[in-house]
Amino acid sequence: MPGLMLACGFLAGTIAGSFLALVAARLPLGRPVVGGRSQCDACGRVLGPLELVPLFSFIVLRGRCKGCGAVIPGSTWIMELLAGLVGLLAVMLARTPADLVWAVFGWLLLLLAALDLRHHWLPLQLTALLALSGVAALFVTRGDMLASLAGGAAGFLGLEAVRVGYRVLRGREGIGGGDPLLLGGIGLWMGWQALPFVVIVASLVGFGLIALWKLRGAEVGPATRVPLGACLAIAAIGVWMAAARAPIVPLALL
Repeated sequence: MPGLMLACGFLAGTIAGSFLALVAARLPLGRPVVGGRSQCDACGRVLGPLELVPLFSFIVLRGRCKGCGAVIPGSTWIMELLAGLVGLLAVMLARTPADLVWAVFGWLLLLLAALDLRHHWLPLQLTALLALSGVAALFVTRGDMLASLAGGAAGFLGLEAVRVGYRVLRGREGIGGGDPLLLGGIGLWMGWQALPFVVIVASLVGFGLIALWKLRGAEVGPATRVPLGACLAIAAIGVWMAAARAPIVPLALL
């Protein structure tokens, strides 16, 4: 029943996305992301079950709190929708049930991208979780451990060398410390063969962001902060989709 499986993948993704949106909102503020009842950030009212249904509640409530009428952040439904699409794609691209683990990869990258776009921050606990889940996924999919470990080492050490080199030559930071950890985690999931494709696509995404900023009238210069982590995360999702659909590059876990 492929239609039912696709629907389940999308539904699971929206549920995951609801939690990811919560983490993205609370983690930068130092608030706990587990435990306690969900409540409106504006009035503090505890939300009812019908107000917590991913996407559906946002549509029914017209994007506003039922109690105080405060606007619900659009980032919530966007994260739910994107995570739902990742879950849908994971089902579509899976060759075996074990391949569904790639949904976890996509969801973690969405969360990291959101945090980097909004706060220029890649928390160590999340980049570490990406790396550890990549190692764990090897045992689920029985992937190529050597390619995975080589990808983790190459991703981290390669970008860390660029980061340190830039700091030595220019006397200031040019790349955040979380970016090499992120690329290392991506390498553990995808293998060393995929890293050049990820870096190239991430560069294109970065140029696209700069072009978009210029079109909107923003000043872009040498000091402009480009969210490299978000570019890498978006690129990794795109390369995963392309490689799983038409394997132009072997992935360590496939």
